[in-house]
Amino acid sequence: MLWLLGRDRVPAAQRAHREGYGTIDQLGGTVLQDVVILETRASAQKNHYRESKIFVRFEQAFIIVSLLLFSQAFFPFFQVGQPENVMEGNPLLQLLWKVIYGVAFVLILIQRKRVLAILTRDKLSLLLLALIMLSFLWSQAPDITIRRSIAYFGTTLVAIYMAARFTLREQFLMVVWMLLGGAVCSLIVTLVLPDVGKMLHEGSMAWRGIYSHKNQLGRLMCLGAIVCFLIIMMKQWPRWIGWGGFALCSSLLILSESRTAIVVFVVLLGCIPFLYSFRWNVYAQLSLWMSAIMLGVVFTLGVVPNAEILLESFGRDMTLTGRTELWATVIEMIREHPWLGYGYSGFWLGWDGESAYLWMVSNWNPPNSHNGFLDAALDVGLVGLVMILIGFTTRFIKAFRYIRTKQSWESFWPLLFLIYMVAGNLTETSLLDHNSFFWILFISFGFSFASQNGAGKAREQAALTVERGGR
Repeated sequence: MLWLLGRDRVPAAQRAHREGYGTIDQLGGTVLQDVVILETRASAQKNHYRESKIFVRFEQAFIIVSLLLFSQAFFPFFQVGQPENVMEGNPLLQLLWKVIYGVAFVLILIQRKRVLAILTRDKLSLLLLALIMLSFLWSQAPDITIRRSIAYFGTTLVAIYMAARFTLREQFLMVVWMLLGGAVCSLIVTLVLPDVGKMLHEGSMAWRGIYSHKNQLGRLMCLGAIVCFLIIMMKQWPRWIGWGGFALCSSLLILSESRTAIVVFVVLLGCIPFLYSFRWNVYAQLSLWMSAIMLGVVFTLGVVPNAEILLESFGRDMTLTGRTELWATVIEMIREHPWLGYGYSGFWLGWDGESAYLWMVSNWNPPNSHNGFLDAALDVGLVGLVMILIGFTTRFIKAFRYIRTKQSWESFWPLLFLIYMVAGNLTETSLLDHNSFFWILFISFGFSFASQNGAGKAREQAALTVERGGR
């Protein structure tokens, strides 16, 4: 290239001089300037290896596999022959988490400009992270709090990386493949290895598939059936994938015998028409909502007087299988350390922690409060709980805006997931969980929703432009 430019340099310079454009040296300087620009562009293109298809496929595979493991997939196999207790944990799983954290850290270094561009989107999650990391100072079990807060930090790294690298639509598609993969693996493992894929519960053999517990299978298949329904409505995938996935996930949900997950699934399906109504005109919205309110009143009048009978039909009682009594005792424990709690993961330590008192006064040994919000208050106090509630509020607002601005079925996913998180954490726990699929998605949404501030958008776009080499 340089030889070709040099060959034409003298005649071109003479013509330029005759036509009044300047001297030979001046034109030579211009040519060299062009050469520098061309070489700079070539160098920028070489730096785009991160955008290559192979690297992108690796990133997607890493996220999908990580989410699958964070959902407690294949735990029955990891736990075989491995000593585990509340205090020490599972050595094999701890090694696995360290590998995932390490890969996420390296990827964040590679994509550091993208990551820095989104950090200001959810400052509250960063404050909550700082509170958790510092909670060892007042923890009842500082060693455990330090170890598990580091795990929480690693979990947050994966969530931030996912938000920085992939759009909400891309995240949705990866979640679809992850949930479908878990459903197919659960079906195969349970049919081939029924002793592994099933567990005894209340006298019957409930399915748990590749997961640690039947309730975990139920929670995930609840979400799996919902995302498959959205896939069906998108009409962009082969019909056999959408309908087949919906049928498989719904069947596994029923076979898990997780009553809470089944109820939440019905609630989420019922929410979809109301979410879709936000795209209608005002009169159509009013008609739907007024009809829903009337049905709600009739339903309440019919259910409340017969609540005990209905609960018994689901195998429950008015105490929700002892949960209400447990919650009353937990609230008493929260009052002992109301503001900052007992430190992250510093309460539920069996007979070795503050949970020992709760086990003594109850007729069973629960591993948690069976309420995510109460467990959050135990971990980080009312200060942390308020942060979480504000985080939910801001995500709900942004998710509503996302539905109204995106005319696509997958835009319903963030809001449906948030509704699931609220409903699911009324009787189970997944808030502030380290190494948790559910909490990773919650944190990721906070950093994925675009900033509403114009200056913030400009800074983010500028950072991404630099990262892409000015393309």
